[in-house]
Amino acid sequence: MMIISYKEFFPSRALAPYVENYWYQVFDGEQGEVSPAQVCLPLGMVQIIVHVFQQDCEVQVANGWQRLPDAFFVGIYKDAVTWRSKGHSICFGVNLKPEIFVRLFNVPAAELFNDFTDVGNFMNPGINEMAQRMYGVSDADELVLIAESALLQRISKSKLQQHYLDHAATLIREAKGNISIESLCKDLYVSERQLQRSFREVLGTSPKTYTRIIRFRNVYQHVLHAENKKIPWASLSYDFGYADQAHFSRDFKEFSGVNPSLVSEKNGYFYQLSTDIYAQKNVPPSDITEQS
Repeated sequence: MMIISYKEFFPSRALAPYVENYWYQVFDGEQGEVSPAQVCLPLGMVQIIVHVFQQDCEVQVANGWQRLPDAFFVGIYKDAVTWRSKGHSICFGVNLKPEIFVRLFNVPAAELFNDFTDVGNFMNPGINEMAQRMYGVSDADELVLIAESALLQRISKSKLQQHYLDHAATLIREAKGNISIESLCKDLYVSERQLQRSFREVLGTSPKTYTRIIRFRNVYQHVLHAENKKIPWASLSYDFGYADQAHFSRDFKEFSGVNPSLVSEKNGYFYQLSTDIYAQKNVPPSDITEQS
């Protein structure tokens, strides 16, 4: 039977403004053995994912399964994505704050909304070199160091000028998605039309949808953190700013594909955790990260 393990790591202090976290997933199975389906939930991040052993990983599409590239960019998703791996394999991911993507790679995340593409399509030698250095490396600490080195080099060459959209995305995340668009515009001194246009052009979605995704992400983390405790769904809905439990359940099912109670059962279908939860059990390498 295939054994699957998953860990997340904090970025260094220098990369904390740009990187949410790193993740490392190992599938320890026999040759040709297919893993149970894994579900990647929409958590409002842009990712760089590398299949370290250039193994056969597949994503579920309308007409079956499609092989994933060995290294690829993933945009903000609004839908849950189902995928699987085969045999003994390792996947490593970099979760980037989406508003940073355009400033690092001169391509708006909007072009990848609900989609992915091979890193080779970006003609970015730095990221291609990073992927090449990761191939064949099985140690998580070393993979994080490779990622940190490549991203720091990229940042040093980029002109990272602040934009009001950066502040908007940060405010949404700090409020855990419980913030109105009207309040956001007031804080940023921009019109709703301006904000809508910027989000569409840079992230590929509206500020309202991004806010809903971030709120879902925080609810999802809370549900995971509750472990085996009985969850008071009605009060949880209120705490996270939903109008009522029906709205909460509808939102949750839209983004995860299942009812909240199924996620709380931890049946192994959903593999993602979160750094703020998981780091309590798995302390990242001390020379790479700093735990607050």
